Amino acid sequence: MANRRRNLSSVHPYVYASYEVGFDFGYVAVIDPVQDRIIERIRVGSVPGPMCMDPSEKKLYVINTREDSVSIIDLDTFKVLNTVHIGNPFVKFYPNSIFAAPKGNKIYVAQSDPGITIIDFLTDEVIKDVQLAGGINWPFAFAGNENSSFVYAACRSNDVIAISIDDDTVHPYTDGMELTFDGSRNPLAVHPDGHTQVTFGPAGMLTYFDEDSIGYSSTSSLLDNTVSGVYTDDKRLFCTMREDKNYLKVIGNLAIDKNGIVTHKSFADFPSYKGQDKIRLSRTQAYLGVTVQPTDSPLGGVQIIDLHEGYNHLVELPYVGDMAFFDDTKIYVGEGTSIRPIDVATATALPAIVLGVVTDRLKVNNIISGYSNQSLQ
Repeated sequence: MANRRRNLSSVHPYVYASYEVGFDFGYVAVIDPVQDRIIERIRVGSVPGPMCMDPSEKKLYVINTREDSVSIIDLDTFKVLNTVHIGNPFVKFYPNSIFAAPKGNKIYVAQSDPGITIIDFLTDEVIKDVQLAGGINWPFAFAGNENSSFVYAACRSNDVIAISIDDDTVHPYTDGMELTFDGSRNPLAVHPDGHTQVTFGPAGMLTYFDEDSIGYSSTSSLLDNTVSGVYTDDKRLFCTMREDKNYLKVIGNLAIDKNGIVTHKSFADFPSYKGQDKIRLSRTQAYLGVTVQPTDSPLGGVQIIDLHEGYNHLVELPYVGDMAFFDDTKIYVGEGTSIRPIDVATATALPAIVLGVVTDRLKVNNIISGYSNQSLQ
């Protein structure tokens, strides 16, 4: 029997949107991307925000920001399996980011204590609360790779740390570099070979990682003024830029070796728009999507780039929130009280999927449709 909780024409997950109603009620909307309608509303905790899936895409993990907890949802039944509380009830921990390691069966939850809570996604129980020290605080973003033995975290103290997947030890590696993060976008990416970790920023940094050790770090002018980015499997690195720049940087096979030597195969600027925000790849990496916030124009939108043919389109929208691809066919964008589907092939905005009305004080926070090797800010 086909899994009735998956899309009928595909084994891929549905689209999930976390949203809040007032300050007391939180839900995850399950959207069928074939019919573009809500087929389920799952009650979770108060002010649900960032989400992630485990690598097998069988469970959805939802941060309940106001309640310092994580709701764990079975994606076959849409039932909440468990609610894991972060920290203790007498201290506010403000969880703000969540990530599933591509191996090792672990979920990482960033919170302000300062620290990171690690959950076993096989048992859905807390394994460890990792406390940060030495002035390192407020972790807010994660990245990983199946070929790396570490999970990487960026902190609002402008530090980066590597967490061993095997033994949960923490290894700071800022190495005196002057890093700067805005805290709203993920400044971390990992090369497909697992050895090069890229940290974006006004002055970006590359760090070499071996199987169980940290090597040299180095800056590169190629990463100047970058904000966030993604590696494709063919080793192209697409970088968003600070808001006054109207282009993306595309760097072929940017890497650092064990001797600290930085190399790359190619470099180009790709035309884009001021106000670049979220950057996402489609499931097969045929398309790249970049949300654009209004700057010179009263409208923002989503830039869709065909990575095979090289052409791109901007789909203009009056309000642009979070974004997720479904497969290679559609993009879903948060619009306050609704979700806006976009047909990727025709770059056409489709009728909005309404979650509620303005008087509900409703807000869409996060949208997801599949596993990601970066936390989705």
